[in-house]
Amino acid sequence: MIPEKFIKHMIKKLLPFEKLVYHSTLSKEELINHLQNEIEPEKSFGFGAHRTSYSKPYIGKIYAARFEIKKAINYRNSFLPIIKGDIKNDINGSKININMGLPDFIKAFMILWLGGVSVACIGGIYSLFFADAINSETGPFIFIPFAMLLFGIAMVSFGFKTESQKSIKDLEEILQAKVIEE
Repeated sequence: MIPEKFIKHMIKKLLPFEKLVYHSTLSKEELINHLQNEIEPEKSFGFGAHRTSYSKPYIGKIYAARFEIKKAINYRNSFLPIIKGDIKNDINGSKININMGLPDFIKAFMILWLGGVSVACIGGIYSLFFADAINSETGPFIFIPFAMLLFGIAMVSFGFKTESQKSIKDLEEILQAKVIEE
């Protein structure tokens, strides 16, 4: 039997989300001021030679004790994490709850795409066991949906996780905090 801890660890490694709690010795007000120095409002987007550049490491908005930001990058990554944070006063400073996830449009698109490919995989499995598809004209083409499914999962995981790991380290510096819960 597979240990429950191992399953949770693998799910956390593959799925495109992160839930973290940071603790900072700064007060809530100090953190908000510090964040305002590190975050730039998002500009309208540009293409080609008119591509937008930012002077600060993160772009987004701060609403009272909440913020929604993403890393300012000069390359394309549809799986760039959206970071939502909530700052609360704590006994020795502040506690910051962080949720990182995919943009809503990308979530919806990948659910539809991976869902459709999964249905094709189920059809392929059915054909293998009940329709003798290996010997038919479809032959090796029956395995294409499986390759698409693996590629889709790898693309989302790699694109999201590489950026989320960078942001976890950046947030420690920006918030002057340490991760206390993952």
